[in-house]
Amino acid sequence: MSNHGLESSQPASTQRLARWQIGLLLLMLLAFLAASYAFLQPARPESALPPVLYLAEDDAGRLQLHLANAPDWQPGQLTNETAVILSYAPAPDGSQIAYATILPDGSSQLKLLPLNNDTAATPETLLTCENAECSQPVWHPDGRRLLYERREPPNFSRPQLWWLDTQTGETRLLLEKETGVSSNARFSPDGSWVSFAASPDEGLRLYNFADGRSLNFPSNVGTPAAWHPFNNQLLFQNSRSIIFHGENNDNHDQHSHDFATAVSLYLATLGDDPDSHLLSEDGAFNDGNAAWSPDGEWIAFGRRLAGTNTGRQLWLMRADGSEARALTDDISLHFGPPSWSPDGRFLLFQQYNSSTPDSPPTIWLLKIATGEFIQITNNGILPTFLVSS
Repeated sequence: MSNHGLESSQPASTQRLARWQIGLLLLMLLAFLAASYAFLQPARPESALPPVLYLAEDDAGRLQLHLANAPDWQPGQLTNETAVILSYAPAPDGSQIAYATILPDGSSQLKLLPLNNDTAATPETLLTCENAECSQPVWHPDGRRLLYERREPPNFSRPQLWWLDTQTGETRLLLEKETGVSSNARFSPDGSWVSFAASPDEGLRLYNFADGRSLNFPSNVGTPAAWHPFNNQLLFQNSRSIIFHGENNDNHDQHSHDFATAVSLYLATLGDDPDSHLLSEDGAFNDGNAAWSPDGEWIAFGRRLAGTNTGRQLWLMRADGSEARALTDDISLHFGPPSWSPDGRFLLFQQYNSSTPDSPPTIWLLKIATGEFIQITNNGILPTFLVSS
């Protein structure tokens, strides 16, 4: 009898067990290699962050545009204006900066500063507003047009939004047949909507360029809205009354009442049936300066106790208002509007210490995961990331 049949007749269960054991060992080895690779990868350095653009005083005490690059954040001065710079806005692709200046005679100018590898060229005057203040430029996502606020005597408190074509110099009212108050414009990411603060009676107004729809949401604060990075949603502020019930008495007529005015954040959702709902939690808080994370999952905002001069702190919450938590806790420090880094790891902001009022504002980064603070400069305001396309 041949032995060949005996040698190849091992039980099938034994063969399956061997293959299973080998497969398990391979899976464990792959998992180990993946974990080792992730562990050995260096953390993304701060040098991967885009440059930071901000305003700071020059030696003559005039505000100039500055640019600081990671990782050492050494500042470079971009402008050398003899006039006062009022405001600025980098273009969506980071290739140029629009900024506004006020002249000694009360006129103002809108200028365009081209950039080449973070180096500034000679600025171009786009528009001169005689005996009027033209400022607060906001770029349309097309990178060609912008909106600006025009204030004329004697009603400097009644701004109006105007278009400006940066290539032709053409300028006109945002809405030709409407001359009401309009300010603090913001565009939806696709440029189809514009939001702006109208009169207190109109509140926050939205206009759709494609179909002419106009929407209003109640807001008596007059601050700009914050559009979701890719959805037709936006955050806005409105005030509301808060009632505090005193004593441990359930009888409403017998216990005392205190009243406070809070400023809260609301989330508006556009669509077939536009609506809005409250995001801020109950309490006498003044919430504002909201900014969406790049993935739209989180909202950074500022909070302080309503009716007080305590410093506005940085807070973070989910897009639905849940998991709200403080990132800072020092009532002597005022934290300015936060800006997210493109990778969502850092918040950029200005900081002012009310206990040292003679000291200028400073600019910082906050690493959200660790709470680490990184100082950009000890003298600067209105920082933003210069993100190139």
